[in-house]
Amino acid sequence: MHHLFDGNAVWVAVTQDDDAPAGYAVAGPLAGFFHLRELSVDPAHGRRGVGAALVGAVLAAAERAGCAGVSLTTFRFVPFNRPFYARLGFGELPLEAAPPPLRAVFARELPQGVDIKERLLMLRRLPRHDPEPAAR
Repeated sequence: MHHLFDGNAVWVAVTQDDDAPAGYAVAGPLAGFFHLRELSVDPAHGRRGVGAALVGAVLAAAERAGCAGVSLTTFRFVPFNRPFYARLGFGELPLEAAPPPLRAVFARELPQGVDIKERLLMLRRLPRHDPEPAAR
């Protein structure tokens, strides 16, 4: 059985007043990328920047790890999903242009009975940081 948390990091956003969970993100390394496996925000805390802050934490972790970017799969036609990620700098990555490990995760994350055309793979590339030049 495949477990969501195996080999992944988990970020939890909590409320300021009582430390109650407001949302979470699950992501981990995948073939030179960080793959965002899950992002969920309690609807009571929606539209307050919680989701964007969680994605920001994932992007920062990917950058610290030296990854080329952050990938995710989502529903193509759900009104909120694609525009939300696009505002955060993600763009669609056609499956035929994706590296094999990203195509494989796309297939694994395709819900049973859902047409492949209903889903998309998105990617936000990160700037590559060259190692600092050796001291002379």
